Order: sequence, then C-alpha cells, then structure tokens
Amino acid sequence: MGRAQVEDLIGPPNDTERHITGKQFIPFFFGGDTHRLEAYYKNEGRLTFSPGHLGGEADVLIGIEVDPKATGYR
Repeated sequence: MGRAQVEDLIGPPNDTERHITGKQFIPFFFGGDTHRLEAYYKNEGRLTFSPGHLGGEADVLIGIEVDPKATGYR
C-alpha cells in the first residue's frame, strides 16, 4: 500500500522523519530500500515506508508499530 492510500484512509501523520539506510552506500545498487520514512501518529504508533525499487512507487508501507501511548512525535 502506498503512502497516499494510507493517508487517504487514516489521515496525515503528526510528524515524519526521513533517513537513509546502509544500502545507499552500496556501489551499483539499483534496488529499493535506500531510505525510509517514519510517520508518527498520536495514540496510534508509527508507520514505516520505503521505496519499492528504483523508479518504482515512491513510498510503500513496510512496517507498522502499534503504540497506544504514542505522542505523535519522534
């Protein structure tokens, strides 16, 4: 599921954080997962998005962390 679909269903996050992964530094690596986007939701938890592959959909949902006590911020 893409980020746009997720936001249509549950709304925009309270906070986001984007960071690169170690795959960013592999020479001649043309796959995905070179960076991640963490979306934080108050009283819900965190969603993790990553690009599927080079030239593919920008952000694909790859992880869900449920935390009813989440503040909505990093």
